Amino acid sequence: MSGARAGETLDFYHLPSSCSVAVKAALAATGTPHRVIVVDPANKSEDFLAVNPLGKVPALVADGQALTEGGAINLWLAARHPEAGLMPDLASAEGAEALRWLFYVYATLHPIWVRMFYPQRFCGEGDTEAALQQAEADLFSTYEQIAARLSERDFVTGTRLSLADLYLAATIHWEGKVENRLTARWPQLAAHRDRVRVQPGVAAGFAGEFGYPEAESLLV
Repeated sequence: MSGARAGETLDFYHLPSSCSVAVKAALAATGTPHRVIVVDPANKSEDFLAVNPLGKVPALVADGQALTEGGAINLWLAARHPEAGLMPDLASAEGAEALRWLFYVYATLHPIWVRMFYPQRFCGEGDTEAALQQAEADLFSTYEQIAARLSERDFVTGTRLSLADLYLAATIHWEGKVENRLTARWPQLAAHRDRVRVQPGVAAGFAGEFGYPEAESLLV
């Protein structure tokens, strides 16, 4: 992708309170002009399916070209707007750590949440309850590692916000699926969630999501 033209308004396909909130937050943090197109999971439009035939959010159209996969979109936005500071120099030791955690939350954590929300996709005609129990065990094991990391630092890569934090903060909001036991067990997860969502620029991305107000500022 050559990159969007200066001043172009990008089309952003979004499902509220889903994984695409991380991209919404990155768009806000980078000041990227964009048009939010809300996707109806039960009635996906032809326009949306033309952008992503898999029918999954997030999806972005820039300069007539589609970009999908949340981690890829956010890396592109971070590279396009280095002044936003969403990722360090990727060739540095800090950059390697930021990439490690970005891939961890998207490739390790995200699939577990999919299993939590859609166990039937993985067990077919099998035991849905057993599939849920295993997914929950894996979920808690994964957040235990993340919580240990956050017990020593404000953000997963250290003292500075990175792309991994945007998606991680979004996922913590889904803990209602497990009766809010994640933050009850590890308060540092709640502290991280609340710290990330009020970061300058990022706050606008979380506005209107997860029950937060749309117009009222989240900055404290």
